[in-house]
Amino acid sequence: MGAPRALFWALLVGMVASLGASVCLDTRTQPFSAGTLWLLVAAGAMGLLGYAGMFVAFEKADLTVSVPVVSSWSLLAGAFSILVLGERPGPNLYVGAALVCAGVIVVAIASTRAQASQDSAGRRRGLFAVAAAAAGSLGFGVMIPLFGFVSPALGPFAASAAVYGLCLVLGAPVARALRVSLAPPPRGTWHMVVVTGLAETVGFVSVALGRRFAPLTVVAPVASLAATFTVVYAWVVLRQRQNMWAAVGAALVCAGVVVLAL
Repeated sequence: MGAPRALFWALLVGMVASLGASVCLDTRTQPFSAGTLWLLVAAGAMGLLGYAGMFVAFEKADLTVSVPVVSSWSLLAGAFSILVLGERPGPNLYVGAALVCAGVIVVAIASTRAQASQDSAGRRRGLFAVAAAAAGSLGFGVMIPLFGFVSPALGPFAASAAVYGLCLVLGAPVARALRVSLAPPPRGTWHMVVVTGLAETVGFVSVALGRRFAPLTVVAPVASLAATFTVVYAWVVLRQRQNMWAAVGAALVCAGVVVLAL
């Protein structure tokens, strides 16, 4: 189906589901302002970068390579919370951050070397996958904190719907300019698209609700723990085996995420 097409319809499903849930479940604790609007637009733009990078990376590379790099978004979100929100985390943040950084570097180098034995097209594909995963990490690392700012004014479900809608509005013209098909998915894949959109919505709302009770330096690492389970699933169930250094890098990232969540 292709990453852009899958992304478009998964976000559309998430937007519709979020709008429906918003009517019954949302509560608003702050007034909506012009500043909130600008933050919402920025969250939509960074969300598009995050989702596009993630979907492309998952399409071009094994999950055992792409997921650890994308999951480093929690490190960027933690840096944002320290520099902008003034949060003061414990020493585990710095230990976890060091492990995540080291792991991402090892994964990137190992992936690049693994492609060196292939033809030029294979090398470009490997480098592009790592770059896309890094772009996804950057997008989520900025978008998640911004989402936390707009959620009190809109409600978590309405904020999710707004971010998804902005991603669609901003991404559709780009896809059209690049002549990328956004046709409806094949009938046999609709269940996967729907599950993806609904699961992403639950994740968004959970992060927003978590920030009501804990600082971002705690919520973001816990949210990214899913990456550890995804890598284990890809390794055990999907049999996605990597070279030794790629496996070491993935393990370092996963360990860093766990340390961050402690």
